[in-house]
Amino acid sequence: MTARPLRPYQRRRTRPVAILVSVLAVVALATWTTVLITSSGGAGTTSCPAPAAGTAGTVVEASSLESVTPAAAAASKVRVLNGGGQRGQANLVAAQLGDLGFAEAGAPGNDPLYPDGDLDCRGQIRFGEAGAAAAATLAIVVPCTELVRDARGDDSVDLAVGTAFSDVKPSSTARDVLDQLANPSVGDGSGNADESGAGTPPGPAVDPALLQKARDTPC
Repeated sequence: MTARPLRPYQRRRTRPVAILVSVLAVVALATWTTVLITSSGGAGTTSCPAPAAGTAGTVVEASSLESVTPAAAAASKVRVLNGGGQRGQANLVAAQLGDLGFAEAGAPGNDPLYPDGDLDCRGQIRFGEAGAAAAATLAIVVPCTELVRDARGDDSVDLAVGTAFSDVKPSSTARDVLDQLANPSVGDGSGNADESGAGTPPGPAVDPALLQKARDTPC
């Protein structure tokens, strides 16, 4: 018996399937390319352009503060500067930091290093040697900001918010760190009490594992 010839529509219906498979392959390739670029270029999101006016200082790695014991928020004096040009943002961010217990180093204002509002990044944390502990605390609350060490002699810290900055939204882990820094644990007093019975005030203390988890925020 002679085989029945294929009808024209039976030969053509495989084409839409092939087209669909090709489209799905392209979509999958594009998705994975985006994922790989994002994961490999995460550190780049913290990089900020050099200022057109003056010198900000020396950019340092985030790891440079990992050996620094963070200060309590109440002992961290921060001035917020608007480098992104969004009206009122410095005041908003300053208020949000105040709600978290940070002290104010000065009134919020425009960033003199980026007067045109062209700080095209999330932002910068600027600090001197005396302000490293406060900068370490602030970096936990506003991660993925560029760290800039300058020559200031006091312990104040500047937070310059850039065009990519939105709000101060610390993670639950970061909030736990702030709580521990604000309420250091007190020992039994046997090792801290002197002969007069007066105990030595405890310094800021935080669980090392919790602190490391707060610092490991992906950008």
